[in-house]
Amino acid sequence: MAALGSPLRLSRTTLINLAGIFVRNATPTTGLGGDASRIALLRAEGVPLARATASFAYVRLSEVPPLAVVVALSTPAIASLVRRSHTALIVTGAAVVVGMAIAWLARHRLRAHVASIWTRTGHLRIGPAPAARAVCCATLAQVETIARQIVVAAAFGVPLTIQQSATITIMGIVGGFVPTVGSVGAIDGSMVAGLMLFGATVEAAAAITIVGRVISYGVSTAAGAVALALLGGRGILRGRQDRLQDVVARRVQSL
Repeated sequence: MAALGSPLRLSRTTLINLAGIFVRNATPTTGLGGDASRIALLRAEGVPLARATASFAYVRLSEVPPLAVVVALSTPAIASLVRRSHTALIVTGAAVVVGMAIAWLARHRLRAHVASIWTRTGHLRIGPAPAARAVCCATLAQVETIARQIVVAAAFGVPLTIQQSATITIMGIVGGFVPTVGSVGAIDGSMVAGLMLFGATVEAAAAITIVGRVISYGVSTAAGAVALALLGGRGILRGRQDRLQDVVARRVQSL
């Protein structure tokens, strides 16, 4: 926000972020509802819509490099699991080929689309220094997720390597795209399956998942509810969230 010309106090930004986590966890909107509610709260702080929307585009872009590293860490383990099943190997290979073919056929359209977006968003660009700091913050968040998972698993006598924890993290992220309330059940099932793949019993996998989710889901959701109340966001969001979700969805589709 500071790099875009609309600096906010850290305390206020933290409350807005927590409120967005609450909306994301309490509604079946995956990440879209959380970001839309944060944009609505930023608008209530006087931030122009274009800057508020751009800020979360940069937030998501800053997550790409650390996620790529986590995917790279998990690739050997996933490849080992795929090799155990000829069907999975064939399906994975076919998906890769189809994806490459689609990208090749759409390359000219994609290039023109990217050029158009680059031209239209010139006034919303940030410098390399704040972008690098944002990537560092996103990297710390991924490190925390993997470290927390390793610590919780160790407490139940299940040793996890960084590579194994990265694999479970990716499985949880994929599960998070399922549109349930807070992705409850989807993320949990993915984590339990991942833990069992690496030797945990059903009981241990369930216990690790429950404790981990209480920390990542329960605590943040409770804190987010308090933050939303402190911001007076209930009234703000009622009037603006549906409209902002439509705006953000259209902008995402246009990208």
